[in-house]
Amino acid sequence: MSDNTPGQHYHAKPGDSLADIYNVPGIVLFIVGVVGLASTITTAGSGFTGWVAIGAAVTALCFIASVAVFWLEHERLRRLAQASVAIRTEPQPHTPE
Repeated sequence: MSDNTPGQHYHAKPGDSLADIYNVPGIVLFIVGVVGLASTITTAGSGFTGWVAIGAAVTALCFIASVAVFWLEHERLRRLAQASVAIRTEPQPHTPE
């Protein structure tokens, strides 16, 4: 995949993507997937074969969903960059009128 956005970066400095609140669901899903993977491996070692299949399915679903959320956010930012719209990563203070 190539990006044709010369001079326009998605985020100005490293770490801005973590401050972007739209990435939070993807990060949470990834962490849930890691915890699910650890739980599934522990369950498999204990011999509960029925729970292993359920845990593996939930873990795979969390990982796939997190990748999908990250990809959708990447595409949203790419479209905004192509439209030359300012990308805000932090909530702006509201000024009373």
